[in-house]
Amino acid sequence: MASLLIKKAYLLKPNAFKNTVAIISNATRNHWNYQYKPGQYPKTPEEREAAAKKYGLTIEEYQPYPEDMGYGDYPKLPDIGADSKDPHYPYDNPELKRNFNEPFHAIAELIGEDRYDISMKPRIPVWQQWSWFFGVIGGFFGIFYYLEDYKFGRPVTAKQYPQDGPHYLFNAN
Repeated sequence: MASLLIKKAYLLKPNAFKNTVAIISNATRNHWNYQYKPGQYPKTPEEREAAAKKYGLTIEEYQPYPEDMGYGDYPKLPDIGADSKDPHYPYDNPELKRNFNEPFHAIAELIGEDRYDISMKPRIPVWQQWSWFFGVIGGFFGIFYYLEDYKFGRPVTAKQYPQDGPHYLFNAN
């Protein structure tokens, strides 16, 4: 099958051969698996039960994303960042705080342990953070506006050119 595809691509377009090899090597290198792709959105209770079983969840736990989001039958998992999970639980993969066959979150690349924790309650409320931010910026702007008329710097006279008239030199000669 692959050799037929490569022959056909090579005969039609010479650059297509290079692109086909790149696609095949990329799929092989990244260990792509057809099972990684979610199935169709479950419409019947039987499909819903099969999808829950596929992801290792009970029917009560399984809740798919809305159909218009395009995640298919992938389960909507609770928004808990890896940093908020119990650090003393005996995980199968403690580096990622995951267990074997535990489904990834749909936005796992955003809520990893070294990234944003979606479930964390901030120590300082957001309104207070914004108040401090605008207070500091406003304070600096106020100081700048108030001291605008009181410039200081190195006292330098204007550059002296010969055509501007007589100039005095302060030499010891």
